Amino acid sequence: MARTLTSIEHQVLPVGSGSNALLPAEAERLAVLARHRPGFCALGHRSVRLAQFVGLVNLGGGRMLEVLPKVGERADAARARGTLLRLLRWAYDLPVFSEGGVGHGLRQRELLDVFVLAYLRALLPLVRAGLARRYRTEEDDLGVMRGRLLLRRQVAAHAMRIDRIACRFDELTPDNAWNQVLKAALLAVKPWARGLASARLWLEMAAAFDDVSPCRDGLALHATLTPDRQVGHYAAALRWAGWILRLLSPDVRAGSGTAPELLFDMNKLFEAAVATRLRKRASALGLQLHVQRSDRHLAHLEGDRGKQFFRLRPDLVLCAGDAVLAVADTKWSRLEMDRVGRLVPGDSHAYQLNAYAAAYPCEEAVLIYPWHDGLGGAHPTSFRLPGAGARKPVLHVVCVDVEDEALPLRAAAAGTSFARLG
Repeated sequence: MARTLTSIEHQVLPVGSGSNALLPAEAERLAVLARHRPGFCALGHRSVRLAQFVGLVNLGGGRMLEVLPKVGERADAARARGTLLRLLRWAYDLPVFSEGGVGHGLRQRELLDVFVLAYLRALLPLVRAGLARRYRTEEDDLGVMRGRLLLRRQVAAHAMRIDRIACRFDELTPDNAWNQVLKAALLAVKPWARGLASARLWLEMAAAFDDVSPCRDGLALHATLTPDRQVGHYAAALRWAGWILRLLSPDVRAGSGTAPELLFDMNKLFEAAVATRLRKRASALGLQLHVQRSDRHLAHLEGDRGKQFFRLRPDLVLCAGDAVLAVADTKWSRLEMDRVGRLVPGDSHAYQLNAYAAAYPCEEAVLIYPWHDGLGGAHPTSFRLPGAGARKPVLHVVCVDVEDEALPLRAAAAGTSFARLG
């Protein structure tokens, strides 16, 4: 059977013995995983239906399930893989892809191969600059005095010797928790480092970590790390290490029936990528983009304005100082257009933005969807909301081209606040 079973989100996978099917034991592991991560999949009759999560699931026995995002009707694995890598790069600011982009070569490789290579490349600048060193207290019998004298041991063990001195001293060493986590992930990827480039890079990194002790549970140690300025340059490598250990560490879920995974909720990933991209553009224009702002409610108790109910949490709020220019929500779902090229959002999405526009004193509300090939010929679409009093905000429908490295906005109405961020 193939080492990697590639699928697309929302796809139905058969359970059986075919080359493109899940084994019954693998389907059961996915069912257990779904109980720990609601919304990942649902079991049917000899089938498993995937949902909105993408990434990798370790099925055991050297098998991986690769789940890729679906944009539009064409289910092309290379394009879908490129979309996922592009959104990950924006969402997590990962500077490990060649020339800052997702090239053709990466899109053609299996997702696990890309992640392994990305992790090894994230280690490379750390090794070349020298691994971070921390002081560690040591005790040893030395030929010369160093640090503090251990008087009790000296009298008990070396009373008749003048050539040995029992000392306690601080040793500056690369054998610290930060590097131990990185080594744990490095050892975990060894069986999966396929290809000449990955294998060669793995050997180079393994030699650099030779003085670092292996740890039994790298994922648990990773959770205890507290970032500081001295290891700020470790951020990208540590993020990859955490992901790798979640997926590949052999002792993470010992005795558990679930499957180790590295999964991303496409709704949250799309939101994070769009927010990062728009925040950089907003900052360049002197504006502020707030994510998941929750300072407003939809209603207050009749007769008591101090008691508010139904807290609102829009994905994005665009401000100029204290003034709210626009409120927006991202939606990882397929957008349709009518016969004349108008973009038609879902009813529930429009109702949600109407609630936001009622609570926030702004003139614009925005729904943001991924662009796909089926929207060719679409033109900017806006809807006038009822509002309150003299203020009647406009709901704009905007798309983000997730197949472009810059994630540009498409079909944005000219002159609007979000069009300026395009």
